[in-house]
Amino acid sequence: MKADYYRYIAEFRDGPAKDAAAENARKAYADAAGVAEKDLAVTHPIRLGLALNYSVFQYEVLQMPDEACKMARTAFEDAIA
Repeated sequence: MKADYYRYIAEFRDGPAKDAAAENARKAYADAAGVAEKDLAVTHPIRLGLALNYSVFQYEVLQMPDEACKMARTAFEDAIA
């Protein structure tokens, strides 16, 4: 939720405020992803939701559509394997 909070701020801010919110979101998503990968099954709804939200952040805020699609695709493929 912390990462999502900062993502929402980054989506509506400009300049340095956007950059700071985006960096805070990136750190929080990375931390949460590390915990999820260690402690949650690939099919766990919270892990899947995190992957989706993180990929939206990459797509919308960071403007990295290839990375966003790769993350979402990997989460999906791992869950159905």
